[in-house]
Amino acid sequence: MNKTDLIKSMASRVGCTEVVARQMVEVLMEVMEEGLSDGNDIVLQGFGTFRPWKQSFRAGRNPCTGESCPIAPRTSVRFKVGKNLLRAMNKR
Repeated sequence: MNKTDLIKSMASRVGCTEVVARQMVEVLMEVMEEGLSDGNDIVLQGFGTFRPWKQSFRAGRNPCTGESCPIAPRTSVRFKVGKNLLRAMNKR
């Protein structure tokens, strides 16, 4: 399922237009992005937790040449699945 499929599904379930559903998805993504960028966890009870984590500097390797190259530190996001989502996924 991609973003467009999600928007269509939300619109049909909620009974709103796709324009409104698109706005809801966009706002949700913006709020989550802001929260994670500020270093906050996003906890959706029963669904899961999005947590920012710092990746430290490490040495990488160019797969074509085998040459060593540095990989700069960065912040990434981890997701830990919630119990309800895990249960629903394994029900099928």
